Amino acid sequence: MNDRPYRAALIGLGRIADTIDDETVGSGWLRPFSHMGSYMDVPEVQVVGAADKYREQREVFGRRWSVPEDKLYENYREMLERERPDIVSICTHVAPRAEITLDIVRMVREGRTGVKCIWVEKPMATSLQEADAMVEACREAGVILMLNAMRASDVYYRRARALIDEGALGRMLQITAHGSGPLAHMGVHWIGAMCVLAGGSERVSWLVGEAESDEKADSGGDLAGNAYLAFANGARGFCRMMPSGASTWTLDAIGEHGTISIRNGNEGYEFEVWRMGELVEGARPTPVRYVFPRPQRIWSAGVGQVKDAIACIETGKTPNCSGDMGRHLLEIAIAIRESHVRGNVRVDLPLADRSLALRRESNDTPAALANRGRPDPTHLLATIARREGTDKRRPLS
Repeated sequence: MNDRPYRAALIGLGRIADTIDDETVGSGWLRPFSHMGSYMDVPEVQVVGAADKYREQREVFGRRWSVPEDKLYENYREMLERERPDIVSICTHVAPRAEITLDIVRMVREGRTGVKCIWVEKPMATSLQEADAMVEACREAGVILMLNAMRASDVYYRRARALIDEGALGRMLQITAHGSGPLAHMGVHWIGAMCVLAGGSERVSWLVGEAESDEKADSGGDLAGNAYLAFANGARGFCRMMPSGASTWTLDAIGEHGTISIRNGNEGYEFEVWRMGELVEGARPTPVRYVFPRPQRIWSAGVGQVKDAIACIETGKTPNCSGDMGRHLLEIAIAIRESHVRGNVRVDLPLADRSLALRRESNDTPAALANRGRPDPTHLLATIARREGTDKRRPLS
């Protein structure tokens, strides 16, 4: 009897597929972060194939994970037909993600592969038209589409959302977040976290945005910026993706009766709950800090994504970050830029112009190849992590 009933495969074998785990040795990140590492930490999953058009990338990936040569493919279509995976990760750079997704759906319709779930990196596409096509094609074919906005499947954020859904904070009023980086790349993680903690439908109805500069906004590429967000459930939000100093990666989810405060949200997982309480009998209520109910079992957000994919296949549930939500997050990033270009005006969602897009980068060389030879972390925490075996990879077989 096969004790690993779910077959997984990867398309694109670079940084997010694997090598990003090297960068996080000794950090506070819960590992594994990579797609491959996350699959390997879920006993129900067997990785049956990996594809990349770059020979060097295939060879390095194969050596690192002891993947047999006959399971490493240059052509992902051949891999999908021969290996017939249930779950497929699309870890390429952004430009071909839509084409690959539509290819997979076409092959499913033709009976040439049996993919049930596509786990695509972010941003999911370069244009809203591409994102629309991906979401609609997967919906029509019955293929689950999920985006790697990982906090949606992080055990701490899921616990925080459960408290919000149970009414522990009362009606949600405000989500305030400070991050750093381009809106469609890093902003997807942080704005996605805001949507999770806003409760309700998680959707933004309209926004007012500010880009880091007129020049970058006019260029059409991904950029940093700030935004005031109006959520569909009446909550409001402010997200700063320009440099935020010591407040970087902090978030406050504020309700009528309490607040969940997240500090050092990338590495520290400092979650606190504050509720109004009577510190002294008869005195005016004042904010009182409570211990955050930490999850009893902790795994990385990547592992959480794989577990969510399995749950979606088995129960029909909507992914924690669905393809539709991934499209919405891309739309928010583009709308912030559009608001700036139009004079920092209110922009309603969904955007009417579906041709709006991120400028494609001309260089598609994978980051893992471009950064090959970069020294591994050598600080004290990295040394301790290696002594603990944190950097070790379990072979495929």
